[in-house]
Amino acid sequence: MAETDAEKRKRVKDEARKARIAARKAEAEKKAKEAAEKQKARDEQARLRWPVTRLLRSQLFRGAVIVNVTSLDQALLCQEVGVTAISAYDKSVQTTTVLRMSNPEAIKRYIDAVLIPVIANVRIGHFAEAKVMESIGVNMIDESDMLSTFTEMTYISRKREIGIPTICAVSSLKDCLLRIQEGALILRVKGTRDGGSVNEAFKVLNIIMNAIKGLRAPTPSNTELYSDASIYQPLLNDVISTGRLPVPLFGSGGIHTPSDVALMMEGGCDGVFVDTAVFLGLDPERHLKAIIQATKDYKN
Repeated sequence: MAETDAEKRKRVKDEARKARIAARKAEAEKKAKEAAEKQKARDEQARLRWPVTRLLRSQLFRGAVIVNVTSLDQALLCQEVGVTAISAYDKSVQTTTVLRMSNPEAIKRYIDAVLIPVIANVRIGHFAEAKVMESIGVNMIDESDMLSTFTEMTYISRKREIGIPTICAVSSLKDCLLRIQEGALILRVKGTRDGGSVNEAFKVLNIIMNAIKGLRAPTPSNTELYSDASIYQPLLNDVISTGRLPVPLFGSGGIHTPSDVALMMEGGCDGVFVDTAVFLGLDPERHLKAIIQATKDYKN
């Protein structure tokens, strides 16, 4: 049966409508694809850029005093006297036999109470714990050796997927280089547990600083670093050329007097972690102020 003029017009009209719909769909898909590619490019740029931006932020902590606190009163006092940041601990975790990260709700109370940066401690290698602490708003993560019982531990290798700086304890130059490669932006010497002696921390600091100084003179230990496949050679070369680590190195463990601070700063530290023992004296406020001053005047 022959197609009438009316049917022909209707068919042409329908085909034109379908063509317009198909064209709009194709255009929308093209724009969506372009937008996805642009976002992917922005994400890649951000991924490549974040070590620099985080590093710049971590440089602000050179000469800093970070205090371990176990109560809101201690945190508020630290803020009042001018402490750079606090490392918050949950008392309930310290009194249990199972070592784990602090209760996020307890850490959130510190975040809400003070304006200075808050550091949260997580177990070494626990990426999920780090992401939990990041989600509640902490400013930095410390992969704490004090929350781990193993002698050989695997640190978080995906630090660049955490949107805030990560702190790691170190006991040798190789430790320093490996943690920096993983993305750590602040290092602290691995001293004794909270309340111990500063002597162990100073001994570890000397090991690291002497290793850095000796890089230009061939020794068996240096030769091992040069040939170690796990060490990123451009990073090692940078340490050799500058004579220092590219990230701040803090003293920690048994530090709670101005003389302890001066000892660690004179030894080459960029800042210190102060133990909770600082709050045990008769005048913690005066004591903290003296410690802060010691980081500035340790050469006098």
